[in-house]
Amino acid sequence: MPDKPEHAHAMADRQPDLTAGDPYRVLGILPTATQADIKQAYFALIRQYPPETESENFKLIRAAYEKIKSAQRRVETDIFLPQPPPAWQPPSIALSLDTTFHPNDVLPALRRWGELGRTNFDADFREIDL
Repeated sequence: MPDKPEHAHAMADRQPDLTAGDPYRVLGILPTATQADIKQAYFALIRQYPPETESENFKLIRAAYEKIKSAQRRVETDIFLPQPPPAWQPPSIALSLDTTFHPNDVLPALRRWGELGRTNFDADFREIDL
């Protein structure tokens, strides 16, 4: 007996979640499922939840199928599905501050930030008007 394709194993493991907003979870399929898998899952679910007895569940299943039944609608739906955030990764380089004191850096810093090293004092002396 030939083995089933690997996506068929993944579909058999998933159960439909009729409370989810994601159409793939409602139908119990993977987002990588083929159009044939989507159709097969849809028909299996409507046999399980017929509209005569399970009308609310049938409406949810039908709405999910309508969102992903064609390739064009599937692309439109996939764009707006919430994506899980990427896993947090710690920074690869530990950031640290250089807190060592270098006496040779003091004089250039004071010249840059203050008036130390100024040689023109003309603005300090002006005529006094009496």
